[in-house]
Amino acid sequence: MSQAPLNALRAFEAVARTGSFRAAAEALFVTQPAISHQVRHLEDWVGAPLFNRQGRLPVLTPRGEALARDLSLAFDSIA
Repeated sequence: MSQAPLNALRAFEAVARTGSFRAAAEALFVTQPAISHQVRHLEDWVGAPLFNRQGRLPVLTPRGEALARDLSLAFDSIA
């Protein structure tokens, strides 16, 4: 298996943390479509959806919740 795409992980973590694709884009100083693209790339890499996209706000799937928790710990450790 190839390494996880770092930009996609950062985009996913920002969406999970902020609760929206728009807020994640603002936090990372990129466009909302760029965030969406990166999250879809990560979902392709993982092989499963990480968010339920029903309604206006993304809701983490159980797999997304686990990944968000792990990434939060990892990014905090790096910081």
